[in-house]
Amino acid sequence: MSIGFRLTTKCKNISSFQESLDAVAARNNISASHTEDYSELSLCRLGNIFFNYEPEGDEIVIAGDCQTNLLGAGFHKYATEIACELIRQSELSFEVEDDTEYYEHRDFERMRSEHFYPWLKAIMKLCCERMEQGSDMSAICWDYNKYIPQGVKGTVVSPFGRINPHHFMERIENEGIETLANEFFMWNNEERDAQFYRNIALSALWEDCYFMPSARSDADEEINAFIIGNLEKAIEMDDSLPFPKEDYLLLCRLAEQEPIDVSFLPDYVHEFPIGYRKGKVTYKLGNLSFDLPGHYLYFEEEDSRGYYDGVDENWHVVRTLAYSIPDDEVNYLEDNENVLVEEKFFNNGKCRLYDLGGEEDGSDSEYVCQCQIITEHQFTLFTISCEGKEEAMAFSTDFVEHLTASKEDKYDKLLEQIEQWHTDDEEQKIVDAILAIPEEEWNAELIGLLARAYNNQEEYLKAIDCLLTVEEEDKDALWFYRLGYAYYYMNQLEKAQKAFERSLELDPDDDDVKEFIDLCKSGESPYNPEMYEAEEMDALEAHIDKYFGKSKNVFHEIASPDIHVDIYIIEPTRKRNYYTLITSGMGAHRMNVPQELAEYKLERAELVIYLPADWNIYDHSEKNYWPLRWLKILARLPIEEDSWLGWGHTVPNGEPFAENTRFSGVMLINPETMKKGADVCRLPNGEEVNFYQVIPLYEEEMNFKIAHNAEALLEKMDEVSPIVDIRRASVCE
Repeated sequence: MSIGFRLTTKCKNISSFQESLDAVAARNNISASHTEDYSELSLCRLGNIFFNYEPEGDEIVIAGDCQTNLLGAGFHKYATEIACELIRQSELSFEVEDDTEYYEHRDFERMRSEHFYPWLKAIMKLCCERMEQGSDMSAICWDYNKYIPQGVKGTVVSPFGRINPHHFMERIENEGIETLANEFFMWNNEERDAQFYRNIALSALWEDCYFMPSARSDADEEINAFIIGNLEKAIEMDDSLPFPKEDYLLLCRLAEQEPIDVSFLPDYVHEFPIGYRKGKVTYKLGNLSFDLPGHYLYFEEEDSRGYYDGVDENWHVVRTLAYSIPDDEVNYLEDNENVLVEEKFFNNGKCRLYDLGGEEDGSDSEYVCQCQIITEHQFTLFTISCEGKEEAMAFSTDFVEHLTASKEDKYDKLLEQIEQWHTDDEEQKIVDAILAIPEEEWNAELIGLLARAYNNQEEYLKAIDCLLTVEEEDKDALWFYRLGYAYYYMNQLEKAQKAFERSLELDPDDDDVKEFIDLCKSGESPYNPEMYEAEEMDALEAHIDKYFGKSKNVFHEIASPDIHVDIYIIEPTRKRNYYTLITSGMGAHRMNVPQELAEYKLERAELVIYLPADWNIYDHSEKNYWPLRWLKILARLPIEEDSWLGWGHTVPNGEPFAENTRFSGVMLINPETMKKGADVCRLPNGEEVNFYQVIPLYEEEMNFKIAHNAEALLEKMDEVSPIVDIRRASVCE
């Protein structure tokens, strides 16, 4: 359950691409970092675009990924703009897949209301469901490799603060989603406004602030300054915004910085005290979990690593060392000089606490204890140094009291990986991984996940075959939902309805199931877009390459209810100094051509339009986007009207396409500027796809064509360039 976009291309020279990343980063005051295997653009706190590199023959596949649901719609907009700039800078042919379609349709409000707000509501609903199923604590977008905050029953952890999802859902019902989104998302609006700077500071307060003096370490100085700076910038932009006054004043004292006057500002009120690191936090080391005060700093030295508090009095240092070791070889380290304080057994592990002694020059000198821990396949050693014996013994005894360990199920790691693949839409990897396991080891959970993957690959029969192998006692609400889903998309609505109704009996609060039941009852079948066969698609792409040029970019369509219409973008060249835009997918549908014209094979068509080389093809404001919009409108018109389009046909808009032009209609003609044969692509089965050029017309030109005919208008347009010119003179004035 995530929102973002992905970019894919190939190149010969990765260093050249990395230079493009550096150039984009420098222009936008963001940072870029590189290794041999990947690069990262850091756009803002918690906001990144990652690029992985995979060799493929003599080329390198660049796969970019940007998850945006963590920050909000404003970040998605900004990251998309950065991606567009990178595409232009690198001059590589990228395929872009945007979950929100914002890359193709720059409608911010639609993106926010149709994608980010529903995601927020859905994720809160999911948290509520998990809690009702007995989970004491869950998290949203949290990096467990960093640390785990203390659990508070009935809450979830997020980078934006601790949340009670049930209260959150109540507030959504009472106050509306936008109010809550403004608090949850760091970047909910289009620009970096006061809310952005306040929320990004709040996130840092919650997740990264140690609440310690800046003089203690560079890390303290950096995070304190970051939070103070962003909070003060927020006040400067909008002093009506609720403000965390108490924490701001505390940080100013810790940073020895004079605070600005915040007495008149409204208080920022949160259900829980801000700052996970104000209490203890949990760290994981292999299968072992241990607790330390949240304000401890992490260190790595040549021969050791661990945590320390960095204070001058009553200090603490905890050094760690862990080995992976076979269970039959693991044992405690024996040393007759060490004094055993206690031996403790805990779930999935055991430990011994030793007194190693200290210096003899006083109670405030260093005193050392050692904790040896044995867990599954792992031996862990903690060396705990404190100021004085009393503190060392008290700290170490408390430390071992809170040790826990997990015992790994055979397929635990695989299940985690499956969920990640599912998030990344890599369903085939799920199928391959589960099929590699002997069938006698499959359980209901693995079978359900395999069926889910098959459903997502539209292999519904395979999904049903899987699900029907599950034992009767394991058929829960989710099992019936997946079965109903498969039947529904196979248009077996009666069977689907029965499965969904059984699912609803087992889980009466599932709104998705209720919606599917309504669809089944109404007889509404799922969409199943008409698509080219693979061989047809190969022939079409070869035709485009031969007659129009190689496409360097494709605007992919995400949602396709009837046909799947992509738009191929062929960049300007010296020989053809203009953009060529070509639809791909319109011809998958056979148009309703009059019977008397059947011999001409006009049932299938694609569209072409030529735009000047200086056209801002990646700008999705209407003044630049209308040609792409009209390619899609025209591609679907024969379906919507159960009719057809062909040479000489005109379609009016009724008003100008955009504020910068008077064009208000289009006409279809044979492609100009191309060599003979460009207008027809012959498919392997003998059918033909006709290519028509779209030329925009003024209202008076449309009227002339209707009053006379297409040939008469084209005679008048003999001197008109085939490349769109939004300022050209009308031929009928």
